[in-house]
Amino acid sequence: MGSTVGSRVGSTAASPTESSVARRRVLMPASDDYPARLLRLSSPPRALHLDGAWNHDGPIVAIVGAREATLDGLDFAASLAADLVQANAAIVSGLAVGIDAAAHRGALRAGGRSGAVLGTGLDRCYPTRHASLQEELRRSLGLMSELKPNASGRRGTFAARNRIIAALADVVVVVQGREDSGSLQTAEEAMRIDVPVGAIPWDPREPLSAAPNALLKDGAAALIRGADDVLALAGFASPSARAPAPVPRPGPAVDPATLPEIESRAFAALRSRAQSLDQVAERAGLPASAAGAALSSLELFGLARREPGGLFRRSGGG
Repeated sequence: MGSTVGSRVGSTAASPTESSVARRRVLMPASDDYPARLLRLSSPPRALHLDGAWNHDGPIVAIVGAREATLDGLDFAASLAADLVQANAAIVSGLAVGIDAAAHRGALRAGGRSGAVLGTGLDRCYPTRHASLQEELRRSLGLMSELKPNASGRRGTFAARNRIIAALADVVVVVQGREDSGSLQTAEEAMRIDVPVGAIPWDPREPLSAAPNALLKDGAAALIRGADDVLALAGFASPSARAPAPVPRPGPAVDPATLPEIESRAFAALRSRAQSLDQVAERAGLPASAAGAALSSLELFGLARREPGGLFRRSGGG
């Protein structure tokens, strides 16, 4: 992107640092640095609040999907993002639980860049468990919102941010979602402004296959098997056409003491011996969907390891 690129649901404030405020700016459509891609929208943001660099000289890929994603969906989103950033792509999404967070974290853990379009103001964090992730994204590609800094999110603001995600991207990838998924709104907006859409095929018996499979069935999306397909769809050279990129060394494991609450509870429930998802969820006092998302985060943090048969064990942190 060149040099710049309903009902109330959340209102916890995140205290901005002095350096964060210093990097903030508000752009109007007439501003020289206003991202030209957003002018393709029928209703571009009248005031665009930015925090962070928001500059990238490679492709921008939006990865979106279900909040209550399956473990396979979370794994795919994270690994796809990691592969894409090795090809100089940056990942944008909406900071929601599930696919969004997995894509953000996959990009960051691979040493790449990722940014978020928020459904709240820049001084808010929703969900609150993503406060540390939001700060990582601010220091990476950046944060963006069309709301005033202290504005709380509402159902309509989270839906509205989807059009911005679509417009920022060279390609939108829908990983998982039900038939009424918000990711379909992102895909539909992308199609309206001629941004190509890709989708991941899943077993049709899986409820979260409804959104991507519908896009594929209707011919509205290209089938995505991996990063090469995404980059080809966006009109960029695929990783296999480039010189082999060096394999990044795994980053240091996250200190378990700094984990968000849900991840901390899941980590505490893990043992050195392998356990099923249901066993971890029961020990942590969490719904299976929340425990699954937390375990995927712990894998990215280097604190959990997946075993054959869908089992999990602790892999670090004592």
